Amino acid sequence: MPAYSTSQSLPASLIRQHVFCPRIPFYNEVLSINPGDRPWQSQGVSYHDRQEMLVKRRRLERFGLFEAVLKTNIALYSEEKALHGICDALLVSEEQVVPLEFKLASGFQPRRGHVLQLAAYGVLAEEQFKKPCEQMFVLYGDRGKMHRVKLDKALRHDLMQVVQAIRKNLQNPLLPASPATSAQCGQCEYLNFCADRE
Repeated sequence: MPAYSTSQSLPASLIRQHVFCPRIPFYNEVLSINPGDRPWQSQGVSYHDRQEMLVKRRRLERFGLFEAVLKTNIALYSEEKALHGICDALLVSEEQVVPLEFKLASGFQPRRGHVLQLAAYGVLAEEQFKKPCEQMFVLYGDRGKMHRVKLDKALRHDLMQVVQAIRKNLQNPLLPASPATSAQCGQCEYLNFCADRE
């Protein structure tokens, strides 16, 4: 099994996956296992849907901004943090950057993994655009309802702890322990690879 380099850039999507189950990044990055696409993976938000959701919130004051440029599908990368990802959208003003994420589900409630992945985009955008990131938004449902997330010191610390935990697991040749519940395992595409799961 090839050793995982600590300097290798991590996809930000691994953060959400690690929070769901620490084994998923290991299967992905160390064992290079691709279980194939699942139906829900094709249920992303289209460009048209994003524009519709944004139109519902076109007054930038709702985001705490008065003038900003909207950038979509932004590739973000930090050589220093060895982290990268593609953010759904960014609002870039003279003073700050504001990451946006889009979800189709009308009753969507961000979980810890979603929030941490969005925080990673915020931290990467700060470095790339040389502007602070203090807030982020998840837009959900066909009306583009908003959930605001504050990027504070506690969230930044939590993010870096998770990134370090992922790197530690990827350096270990043993499959990480999993605290996942049976309900989580039942919806995991890697279930067939876990010999200790029912």
